[in-house]
Amino acid sequence: MQTALRAGLRVVFFLTGTVFDLQEAVSINKAVEDPRRRTLIFAHIDLIQGIGRDPAGMRVLAKQVGVDGILTTRSNLIRAAKDEGLYTIQRLFILDSESLKTAVQILNASKPDAVELLPALVLPNIQRRLPVDTLPPIIAGGLVETQAELQTVLRTPAKAVSTSAQTLWFAAT
Repeated sequence: MQTALRAGLRVVFFLTGTVFDLQEAVSINKAVEDPRRRTLIFAHIDLIQGIGRDPAGMRVLAKQVGVDGILTTRSNLIRAAKDEGLYTIQRLFILDSESLKTAVQILNASKPDAVELLPALVLPNIQRRLPVDTLPPIIAGGLVETQAELQTVLRTPAKAVSTSAQTLWFAAT
């Protein structure tokens, strides 16, 4: 996480660790003097240890920890996080035609600020099946490890790509 914060990325997804690790990252980020150089920190609430996956947990993340937003596969947490003023990203796995259909229904019901579709490498093949005009902004995530993969995914309706491959963090900018 510190590597990502020092890199000056605009957005970081905190996918592992504990609520204490997350709190430390937020503290380091808030210490950056120029607010324009701060990173938006999103906590993957399904994977962070030590925080409730309920409305009270969303309140703790917003008011005490100070994250900017959450990622989650759980639709019920989208509304709770929005109620606390957090940005929300619904994370959805596209495994087959049925999961794609279900994903669209989930997004229409939960109304997140953005959607992360995983794995990113399926997006070029399914983009024509997506009702892009009715979806929130799309982030493609997972399995993007090369410049060629990144460029292929960026030719889809995706507005961004999430990757842990540090060599790609600034490749598209």
